Amino acid sequence: MSDINLDLLKEKARIDPHVVAFLEDGIGYTFDNKQLLEEALCHSSFSKEYGLSYNNERLEFFGDSVLEFIVSRSLFKTYPDANEGELTQMRAELVKSDSLYVKADALRLPYIILHGHTMKTGALPKSVTADALEAVLGAVCLDGGMGAAERVIKKLFLNDTEEQAIAGAEPKLRLQMWLQKRGMPLPKYELLRVTGPSHDPTFTVKLYIAGFEHTAADKSRKGAEKQVAELVYNDLVAKFGE
Repeated sequence: MSDINLDLLKEKARIDPHVVAFLEDGIGYTFDNKQLLEEALCHSSFSKEYGLSYNNERLEFFGDSVLEFIVSRSLFKTYPDANEGELTQMRAELVKSDSLYVKADALRLPYIILHGHTMKTGALPKSVTADALEAVLGAVCLDGGMGAAERVIKKLFLNDTEEQAIAGAEPKLRLQMWLQKRGMPLPKYELLRVTGPSHDPTFTVKLYIAGFEHTAADKSRKGAEKQVAELVYNDLVAKFGE
């Protein structure tokens, strides 16, 4: 293949300006350096076919760190009473691959990503699409700084942080977050009794909040607390809403 033909192939690798504008509108950010955005959308299979010197893997690595930092900081400020484990769980729910894919799909990334002929447009693996979104976030940070990245991430992820985090949390954390949102006291679980032989005990726990009282039993105290938290949470939501 001659150098001239290779140059023509590289020129065809450019993303249509209308598509760039569509994506910029979707994320709420306009790039000064459009090449950064194209690099973020270039899968390694495409760069190999077209002889390009770049792909989106480095930007994906960087964008992953930017996303985790900004989401972590938001959760840290929003939930001052949550412990490390609870914050970690909430963050994992927000930045997991499935959540990233949903956001990327809404931006039509499966149809925009530059990929090799072995992949089918619109039916890319979810991981490829999620990685591309992280690469786009990394590109935004490099192009416009952390402030620009934070605005984009807030638009895409943090406007519904509370709803997503609550929905994906385990029962005790979900109840705690619901109460914190309304300035109500945190739950106190009362161990009523432990029955059965020592090698196979059953724990019974009671919880009373805002006029709702439930008990639950399980082979572990933690399991009983989860069950009773779920029961009380469902009652509170049924009466007061989410």
